[in-house]
Amino acid sequence: MYYGGRGQLLEQMIEESNKQYSLQQIAVIQKIPTPVKVLNVNNRTGRITNGFYDKKSTVDYIGVFQGVSIAFDAKETSVNTRFDLSNVKEHQYYYLKNWSESGGISFLIIQFTNLDESYYLPFEILDEFWTKMLSGGRKSIPYDMIAKDRYKIRSRGLIFLDYLSIVDDVLNEKS
Repeated sequence: MYYGGRGQLLEQMIEESNKQYSLQQIAVIQKIPTPVKVLNVNNRTGRITNGFYDKKSTVDYIGVFQGVSIAFDAKETSVNTRFDLSNVKEHQYYYLKNWSESGGISFLIIQFTNLDESYYLPFEILDEFWTKMLSGGRKSIPYDMIAKDRYKIRSRGLIFLDYLSIVDDVLNEKS
């Protein structure tokens, strides 16, 4: 099944998938809002008219699947040959690192918008390339390192991006 315009709808597709995971009692995954300091509100409409990000956020999503905590961020790229590490903020990298070191599963969902492909990127691969970047190495992860069939996120029924099937495989490998 083809879903047009996936790149622009990555977050919505994850949200819909998370709703299905919850409805089917598979997992509980929540989107983490970015903290905003509100300065002005239009009293007539109730809309925020002025504000700023109060502090750096964590990652986009956290939750529990099969009794294991998971944390991940969703990233899009229009570059077909690589994923630039500049797409990951330093505080996001360290949050995912701490999550992983604390026994949780952390990862990125990367959407190659021009290719209409989504992949699960294990934290271990992100960590490998991040560490090399800090030592003067390349500042990106090649597409071929990400685009592994075992990490390709497919749809399943009403779950548009069934990323938890990959997390399930990762958990089975660890046990």
